[in-house]
Amino acid sequence: MEWLHRTQKVNFTYDATLPVGNTYRGPSLKGMTLAQALSALFKDSGINYSVNGKYIILKAAKQEKAAPHSQPQPHKASLAPPRRHTLSGYVRDTSGETLINATVWDETTGTGTTTNAYGFYSLTLPGGEHHIKFSYLGFADQKISTKLESNLRQDVALKEDNRLPEVVVEGDLNSPLLNTQTGKRSISQADIKTGYALLSSPDVVKTLQRTSGVAEGVELVSGLYVHGGNNDENLFLLDGTPLYQINHTLGLFSSFNADIVKNVDFYKSGFPARYGGRLSSVIDVRTTDGDMQQYHGSVRLGLLDGGLQFEGPIQKGKTSFNIALRRSWLDLITRPVFSYINHHAGEDDDKINLEYFFHDFNAKVTHLFSDRSRLSLSTYWGQDRLSTRDEYDYSYGAMSYYTNDGRRVDTGNHDTEKDLTKNHFNWGNFNAALDWTYILSPKFFANITGVYTYSLSKLRSLEDDRVTDTNGNESSRQFTEHGYHSTINDVGYRMAFDYRPTPRHHIRFGHDFTLHHFRPQSNDQINIFSNDGEGDTTKVSSKSHLAATELNVYAEDEMTLSNHWSLNAGMNMALFHVQGKTFMNLDPRAAVKYQPNRYLSFKASYTTMTQFVHKISNAYIDLPSDYWVPTTARLHPMHSHQWAAGVYLQPNHHWLLSMEGYYKWSSHLLQYTNWQGLEPPANNWDTKVMEGHGRFYGLEFDAHYATHRLQLDASYTLSWNKRKFEEYFPDWYYDKFDNRHKINASVRYTFGKGTSLYAEWLYHSGNRLTVPTQYVNYPDLGDGGEEDFLFERPNNVSAPAYHRLDIGVDIHHRTKHGHERIWNWSIYNAYCHLNTMWVDVNYDNYSGTFKAKAKGYIPIIPSFSYTYKF
Repeated sequence: MEWLHRTQKVNFTYDATLPVGNTYRGPSLKGMTLAQALSALFKDSGINYSVNGKYIILKAAKQEKAAPHSQPQPHKASLAPPRRHTLSGYVRDTSGETLINATVWDETTGTGTTTNAYGFYSLTLPGGEHHIKFSYLGFADQKISTKLESNLRQDVALKEDNRLPEVVVEGDLNSPLLNTQTGKRSISQADIKTGYALLSSPDVVKTLQRTSGVAEGVELVSGLYVHGGNNDENLFLLDGTPLYQINHTLGLFSSFNADIVKNVDFYKSGFPARYGGRLSSVIDVRTTDGDMQQYHGSVRLGLLDGGLQFEGPIQKGKTSFNIALRRSWLDLITRPVFSYINHHAGEDDDKINLEYFFHDFNAKVTHLFSDRSRLSLSTYWGQDRLSTRDEYDYSYGAMSYYTNDGRRVDTGNHDTEKDLTKNHFNWGNFNAALDWTYILSPKFFANITGVYTYSLSKLRSLEDDRVTDTNGNESSRQFTEHGYHSTINDVGYRMAFDYRPTPRHHIRFGHDFTLHHFRPQSNDQINIFSNDGEGDTTKVSSKSHLAATELNVYAEDEMTLSNHWSLNAGMNMALFHVQGKTFMNLDPRAAVKYQPNRYLSFKASYTTMTQFVHKISNAYIDLPSDYWVPTTARLHPMHSHQWAAGVYLQPNHHWLLSMEGYYKWSSHLLQYTNWQGLEPPANNWDTKVMEGHGRFYGLEFDAHYATHRLQLDASYTLSWNKRKFEEYFPDWYYDKFDNRHKINASVRYTFGKGTSLYAEWLYHSGNRLTVPTQYVNYPDLGDGGEEDFLFERPNNVSAPAYHRLDIGVDIHHRTKHGHERIWNWSIYNAYCHLNTMWVDVNYDNYSGTFKAKAKGYIPIIPSFSYTYKF
């Protein structure tokens, strides 16, 4: 009766002497109409009922049944709505690590929720007996029964289920079928460590490149072009702090160490109001806290890099630590190689040295003050260093001269030319987040984070060409030393509140405040020129810096409107102050879901996004000469509107199918007007760019199939990416990464006894190129006519289609001491298809036609890694 009162909004009127306290033991009432439910509920109960509007009138069976349309009779007792109480707590694994997006489901009422980014859940339920199920992918379900008579704190520790590669959870509230947002995907550490990894180093960004609606850009590079957006339009957050340099080795590896990553929430549309600052995507990366109970870790040795991860308790059950270190050792290979080459080089050969390495270091300390209060300090330090040296010595023959009588006289002197070229590049990040979470009440969760971000790009180059005679006297010299560095300092805080008054309302609100200090380009240059004792020295230096203040205030409410409808609505207000000017933008967000049954749902969303910072670059790979700058008083912040809609079908627990469509309009996009080179100038940079528009739309199809041993994933993207910069070209033209068709198909199979195989095939239309279409004679304006190429429009030709096959195998072995060994073999581009890197275009004067030849150089790349877990 209480369940019908709550779900059907009806009231029961009855005499207090009726036996309504008896336990109902008939069939489930779920899915029945009200008439069917009443018939089943009171069958053989000794109670008759009649319906009058929203009133159900009960009488003893021996009494005459009330007329169907009689007025309600005076009653002695009425069933009041039961009091509601809140069940809340943390969901962790057995080591104390919190689990993000774990499902908490009440089987009694058919309501549930998921844990937030800190593993906390809150579920308000009517008083009485409840059966709660806790579920998380890769862990065994846990069920508890509890009688709610007041607010109850219930922390749960789930156990890993290692018997299967995964556990399929029915009713996962984080599933695309059930959540309200469009374009969201949650990725766990297991998804990143699939069995294949480029150079056997699992990578967060390359995992995201496999998703529909994402273009990877240049081959091997960790580019991320989401729904047509540029690489700088993605917001990367590491434990709540923004990350500006997200790649190592010019993009070969990303800055995220998979050994310490716990969860990644990736949004490509339907952005919640709590995120802002970028146009195209949000990548929210959370790292693991560390084991509160025991020490353990892992060592990984790969082809080009290796890693160490170690975690454990500082104070058992109260304080934990987790550290992870990753370093490449390419420099350990190149040093002896170049030393050998230089040692055996000829006297007049160049002496060359090249050294490169990267490292990143993550550290996290977590302390539990109480069941309600938790503090953590998370830090990241990543750095790349590249040094080159080219030294050349050449001695001329003996110097001679002729006397007046024609005799040749040899002086015996020799001139020596010494040329030295050195380059040193250094770039990276340092991030820190001091995070405090506090449970204000079972329904109210607070999080306050202090953040600091430092980003550095630095280069130093030297060219020294000098000529000396036999006595060491310098006859001429040309010396140039050039230095450049770019830095960002961000300091601020985040305040976020999570309030769940009922299971049908999940309210989030808060604000972010950041002080930005950009030094985009500081240059210094020394030039020395001398000849026969006379010389000249010049020094040039320049600095630029911009300070800005950014404030974001947001509120959002995820509401369950009925059994079929849910809504997420919110607003993000951004204030950005720079150069005495304040920009204010209101970005509304809304997402709605309609679910007619448990197998099918329809969703739609509308979001606006504003971006105040820009990355200035003239290349499609990450270079240390790139730099970030804020919007200035001369420019507008970049802005986008995005509409998305989709249908999601889960016919059974093996299959999940989806189709999403999107349309995105971007304005005030920036592009350099005419600068060429790798160091675009930062001084008055806003006078050297032009503003334009972007129009991006497409369809995405995804299919997922899973059994105990087999997992199949397939996606297809059909997209159009167009831009318009009227100063550059008066009409719309296709973007460089307008890949019309993209297909990803992958399979993962576990053979048993710890052996798993992974294979993925990738296909997409070729990147676009700008090639000439005619060779014409220009008019004679008095200085003679000229012949030159004519370009019809930008990016007017597509390169040949790109495709490759990647495969990998993992072999797990557990030692007698309980430690685990993992051997991984991976093969990139298994059938060695040389995909196009660029195209050479030549004009044939004889035939009057253009001939193009595609150039590809990246072959099959095998790799191996060994991991030891202890």
